[in-house]
Amino acid sequence: MKMKLLKLLFGGGANVLRDTVEVFRPNAEASASRAFDLDSATLAQLSSEFHQPQNRTWFDALVDGLNRLPRPVMVITVFGLLIWTAIDPIRMAEVFTAWAIIPVGLWTIIGVIVSFFFGGRAQIKSHDFQREFAATLASAPQVVANLQAIQGLRDEVAETPQPSNPALQDWRAEHD
Repeated sequence: MKMKLLKLLFGGGANVLRDTVEVFRPNAEASASRAFDLDSATLAQLSSEFHQPQNRTWFDALVDGLNRLPRPVMVITVFGLLIWTAIDPIRMAEVFTAWAIIPVGLWTIIGVIVSFFFGGRAQIKSHDFQREFAATLASAPQVVANLQAIQGLRDEVAETPQPSNPALQDWRAEHD
C-alpha cells in the first residue's frame, strides 16, 4: 500500500509532486538555463554591434566619429557654463537674462533636438526638473532664514580669553 502511494507520487514516468511544486515555484535549473541563454544572446548581439566591417573607409570612420560628438559636446558645454558662471557671474547673469526672452517656440525646437540625442528620457527629466525647481524655489525663504540664523550664530560666539603665556608674549614683542 505504501509502495503504491510512493510510486504514485514519485514514480511512473510523471513526477506528480515535482509538477505540482513547479506550478508555484519555477524550476531553478530551468531558470538558470534560460538566464544563461539570454545572457549568451545579449553578449552575441553586443559583440556583433562592435564588430568592425572589413571594407570600412576613412569617410565611414569620419561619419562614425561625428555621430558620437553631440552628446559629449552638450555635456562639456553645460560644465563650461557652470565654470564660466563661477569665473564671471555678472556676464553669465547677462547671458541668462538674454535667454529669458528667447521665444517658447525656439525652446521647443531646442528641446526636440536634445530629446533626439538623449532620447525621450530627456523630456521626462525636464518635467521632473521643472517640478523640483519649483519646489526648490518654494523653499528659498526657509533657506534664507536658515542662513540668517547661522550668520547670527557667528555674532554670538563668545571669544575665550587666551591664557597668559609669557614666552609667547616676549616672542610677539620681538617680532612686531
